[in-house]
Amino acid sequence: MADHAQSSIVIDARPAVVMGAIADIAAYPTWVGQIEEAEILAVGPEGRPQQARFRINAVVVKDEFVNEYVWKGDEQVSWSLVSGQTMSAQDGGYTLRDLGDGRTEVTYELTVELKVKIPGILRRKVQTGIVDAALKDLKKHVEKLAES
Repeated sequence: MADHAQSSIVIDARPAVVMGAIADIAAYPTWVGQIEEAEILAVGPEGRPQQARFRINAVVVKDEFVNEYVWKGDEQVSWSLVSGQTMSAQDGGYTLRDLGDGRTEVTYELTVELKVKIPGILRRKVQTGIVDAALKDLKKHVEKLAES
């Protein structure tokens, strides 16, 4: 059974700056709470990650997995699970909308299917928490970058 979560946040930075932070996957462990390790395995022709390996600790789920990415300029990135230990599927993405005045609306969508049995209400709560935390972490990280 796959669970889907989606949320949005406004970040005080231009889309190119936000997407630059999203594309810097190797730096995720320094600012994304649940990610313990991130490694870029392949880079696409545009210089952005095409495939990356992660090790996460999301309280009820610990996993090591590989995602494949598709980038569409500074407006959108999506990914799909290539392989995982506890996940059988993961599809996600960020969509950025330029609000002008140096602000960007970021929408994060995530659909995950686990191999392990976890009660539905707990799965949905964890997934919603992951999406919300990821957006808050991204906002804090990008706005700190924009200050320097």
